[in-house]
Amino acid sequence: MYYTKIYPKTKAYGKAFEDVRQFLLKHNEMLKNIHFHWSRWEWMFARDSFKTDDLSLIVMFMEDDQIRGLLSIEDDPGLYFLVYDDNPELKDFIVDYIVKNNIQDDIIIPNDEDMKQRLLSLNYEQTDWIDPVTRLTDEPLEIPETPGYDIVSLEEDYRLDQIHHALWRGFNHGDDVDYSEQNLEDRRHMTSSPNFKKHYTYVAIHNNQYVSYAGVWYEKGTKTALIEPVATVPEHRKKHLARSCIYHAILQAKKDGATDIFVGSNRSVYLNMGFLPFDYAIRFKKINK
Repeated sequence: MYYTKIYPKTKAYGKAFEDVRQFLLKHNEMLKNIHFHWSRWEWMFARDSFKTDDLSLIVMFMEDDQIRGLLSIEDDPGLYFLVYDDNPELKDFIVDYIVKNNIQDDIIIPNDEDMKQRLLSLNYEQTDWIDPVTRLTDEPLEIPETPGYDIVSLEEDYRLDQIHHALWRGFNHGDDVDYSEQNLEDRRHMTSSPNFKKHYTYVAIHNNQYVSYAGVWYEKGTKTALIEPVATVPEHRKKHLARSCIYHAILQAKKDGATDIFVGSNRSVYLNMGFLPFDYAIRFKKINK
């Protein structure tokens, strides 16, 4: 018999955190629900901006003390991700929960025709928005030359101010980087969660500054890895720096056993790097009649 549990209001990397991560990992290892890879769950917890009170919005669908489904926010309330075992009775239970709790927020689901039809029957409509996933082909990786730049892992060179510099400017937050103690502490937490590995993250260094940053989330002994995040400082773009960092990180993960490398994007920059469309998630919006 299915039942629900509300996630506890604690950001600790404890049993509840790991139980959900293992549930997501189980799906990822079957090459399912890559759009909500286990690393997205961990990345959420690692961010200081994520509010502990919002954890009570996360619902676990249980059977025999095992997680069978998850309705989870990622960063902010107002949007849910739905991941679940492929079982008709479980889907009925989840849909019934959505109805009884009058959930009005948008819901992102796997590309699952069965669940899609259930939501359509509940006055949800499918939007044009998708969450794409592409997968690296088996073609050999040719790491581009990057004269004037050193490509190293965070295991070799780990500086919080430079991580912040690359991500702040790389994600277009402006030229005036805020090196506040809180921002640097946030970067420390983001790069010290249980399954973040410095040797799977590479940076391009120019004049002693990080100007490009790319990481791969991978757990040794599993097969799936996800690239996230990738950022390059504006004036250093179009020099193949991100590609070099990504390829170095991928090769390290492959060396440790990764066989399936994904990125949550279908942008041409990734297609040109050897990624091909693999899957996508779809977004539903409630229609209030």
